[in-house]
Amino acid sequence: MTYNEYRQLRAYARYDGIYLGVIWVASFACMIGITTWPFLNMLWMMLALSTPFFVALRLKKYRDNALDGIISFKRGFAYCLRVFFHSALLLAIMQWAYMHFLDHGHLAQMLQTIFDTPQSHEVMKQVRMDAKELITVFSEISPLQFAVTYFGENIMIGLMLSFPIALISRRTHTSAKQRNINKQ
Repeated sequence: MTYNEYRQLRAYARYDGIYLGVIWVASFACMIGITTWPFLNMLWMMLALSTPFFVALRLKKYRDNALDGIISFKRGFAYCLRVFFHSALLLAIMQWAYMHFLDHGHLAQMLQTIFDTPQSHEVMKQVRMDAKELITVFSEISPLQFAVTYFGENIMIGLMLSFPIALISRRTHTSAKQRNINKQ
């Protein structure tokens, strides 16, 4: 990969990472609003589950528009990793800002509401955890610790999703459809 190809990959991945980050921030906002508006639960799940499909779609656009329909697994994997890194970074910044300036214990209170249900009591018994202790620990986490923890988690999820996305999206030759588009 030449330097200009690498710059092109970085630019596409940066923009697509911002787009994915906006989706993740909207998903996080829906998760925060679940206790107030329960219908947001479905939207939260749909946004979160759309991640691999969105990244695959953006990788396909990058492959077809910038690379004339040809992309190796290695380049696709690098692109996906960069997209997930940029989106995780944007989400971590937004989570830190939310926890630092806006939360004021709302998330801990939401956990308390969830753990007060009978189903949660059963689950907590099965995993041998105390809900009150978990909520106490959660409420003591600083906004920076919260953001860094989820940043790392999102990077790991991105790493696991990048492999199959890059594998499915790789192309070693242009398709007939792509050749026709390039001729026009």
